[in-house]
Amino acid sequence: MSKDELHLFRRQQIEDYRKSGQSAETWCDGNAMKVSTLRYWLRRIKDADQPKPEQTWATMKLIDKASTAETTPVMIRVNNFEISLHPGFEPAVLTAVIQTLQGI
Repeated sequence: MSKDELHLFRRQQIEDYRKSGQSAETWCDGNAMKVSTLRYWLRRIKDADQPKPEQTWATMKLIDKASTAETTPVMIRVNNFEISLHPGFEPAVLTAVIQTLQGI
């Protein structure tokens, strides 16, 4: 039996099980199937029937490191805040800002 034939066969079995109204154990006893196999195929068919999320492409811009080394900010996170430090920042101002954010 090919993979596609097996999938169709199991899908038909799952449909029969659902229409029967029986518990998994009772249906499996009468249909020569293990309960674990039934549950596996229930899950597999459910996953196969779920719509696949749409894929999109992200745009990425490559930047030459040599030309941006002096302008790339340093990021500091305090609580839920982010601070960008650029070349030439004032350390005293940074200290005051961090102390203020820690008090929030």
